Amino acid sequence: MSISNQQLNQLSELALNAVCLAGTYINQFDRSQLKSEFKNSGSSPSSQVVTEVDLHCQAIIIEQLQASCDLYDIALLSEENCADIAINEHARLTKDYFWCIDPLDGTLPFIEGHEGYAVSIALLNKQGQPLLSAIYLPATNCSYHTLFDKQGKCDVFKNKQLFIPPQANNNLTFYCDQSFKGSKSYPLMIAKLNSLLALFNLQKLNVISEHGAVVNALAVLKNSPAVYIKLPKPQQGGGALWDFSGTACIAKAIEAWVSDIHGLPLTLNQPDSYYMNKNGVIYASDKKLAEAVINICQEVLLSSKL
Repeated sequence: MSISNQQLNQLSELALNAVCLAGTYINQFDRSQLKSEFKNSGSSPSSQVVTEVDLHCQAIIIEQLQASCDLYDIALLSEENCADIAINEHARLTKDYFWCIDPLDGTLPFIEGHEGYAVSIALLNKQGQPLLSAIYLPATNCSYHTLFDKQGKCDVFKNKQLFIPPQANNNLTFYCDQSFKGSKSYPLMIAKLNSLLALFNLQKLNVISEHGAVVNALAVLKNSPAVYIKLPKPQQGGGALWDFSGTACIAKAIEAWVSDIHGLPLTLNQPDSYYMNKNGVIYASDKKLAEAVINICQEVLLSSKL
């Protein structure tokens, strides 16, 4: 089955409504009453922690999307139900399209009282190419979604207004996970990124590590020059399909950079794992910065093996 751009726009509006409904629930929830548990996935607290809010948001979203799954024969992959089916038997591998849902990205920031959490939905084809995106940031009441214009160009809308990336500033911002700051690779990464300041005529390096993956990636796209890096690691983790599908769609639409750390496209429907730990992830505000960061990542990885 083929879905037209007009139908994709209708599905994007449907997804936008779903993320906003889930975000409204999050905003109304009393975090002092929050109960958390841990699931058997990933290798870090950020990938293992799950709350009743995650589960309720998932239920809200699936209720909104279920009719579209039936109408267009779309598979459905959500972070909190991915373990219900064997990974190599999931319908996303056989159906033409699948919804990829993160009902609450950045659960740890949410628990800890930071603003770096989001609700994210993307529609991907079987080849792993994101076709539409809808994201809501409950803490700032801000939404992003994609729509195709009459010429077939994919545009990004922020709070339902056409999104135009702001002008670059004089500082380089590095977004990373909290866990990376404690790694042995962190000091060298910071030193290498500082070495880019003179090359790009920038004043200083800022480091931000309190956000989830969705907010980190979006921040790169609206805070140029900036980069978000997740290095490969041997254990399962490093973010998952649902962490990057929505923001990868938006990055492509505004011609920002998203790839693995070798500069290759992200594999967003791999059959053997939901996680990106094998090849890592890079978001960058432009191609020239991305090329410099790819070289830095290779140096950091080589150093970690010596």
